[in-house]
Amino acid sequence: MLQREQIDFLLTNAYNASIRAGAKVMEIYRSDDFNINLKSDSTPITLADREAHALIKNFLGRTRIPLMSEEGRNMLYEERCHWDLFWLIDPLDGTKEFIKRNGEFTINIALMVDNVPSMGVVYVPCFNKIYFADPERGAFSKENVVPDEAADFGIAEIYASARKLPAIERKNGPVRIVISRSHVSPETHHFIELMKMKHGENVTVIERGSSMKFCMVAEGEADYYVRTTRTFEWDTAAGDAIATTAGARTIDLNQETLRYNKTDLQNPFFVCRSKFIED
Repeated sequence: MLQREQIDFLLTNAYNASIRAGAKVMEIYRSDDFNINLKSDSTPITLADREAHALIKNFLGRTRIPLMSEEGRNMLYEERCHWDLFWLIDPLDGTKEFIKRNGEFTINIALMVDNVPSMGVVYVPCFNKIYFADPERGAFSKENVVPDEAADFGIAEIYASARKLPAIERKNGPVRIVISRSHVSPETHHFIELMKMKHGENVTVIERGSSMKFCMVAEGEADYYVRTTRTFEWDTAAGDAIATTAGARTIDLNQETLRYNKTDLQNPFFVCRSKFIED
């Protein structure tokens, strides 16, 4: 069990690392060359992915906690299976949205405790917005957090003007389902049709990129986030921590909570459901 002083130390490091990485990502975002390549699984990787990974890995090294990242994905299970505390990061979640220049990309940093996302930071550098959660104080969002390569906020500054989540209480109105902007499947549409059968035509579908979808559920802006295409643990851990701390629940299609640090790091299909929805 982490003590309050330890939580504050780790949260400030994750928070500042994400903002510093956001500054590097935005520097490349404003440039003319993303240096795009394809990884072995045919997904794109840019200079921003690589630079953000290196910055976060170096910055969080001061915590002396092991780190697993999308850009360091080839770590053997035998090496990580006994970790009871580690960082799980996606240095640029929403690479396709980054390439499209629509701003819907995030920096994701999660602290895993006994293979559960216990703390999360999701930074949206293009929109100057950050989400964070720790297991004791809850989940929060904060506006006007500009990318800064020298970010060095203390814990009091982090919580100053932060808004507790969920910030929007659910009212009578359409059921709001948020789905991926770039990754949908027939199963996604099937889920939407099931919701229409259950709630009538009173269903609104919203498209967003990256872990912003988890954050919309945490805020109360969406009731469901459904994902029925491939994701990996680094894609979900930080957003899952924030949504869960805000009272939501992320479950697979067998109604089981997502598991982390598995032999296979790919997630099953899942639904993140708002605290205001009972099924």
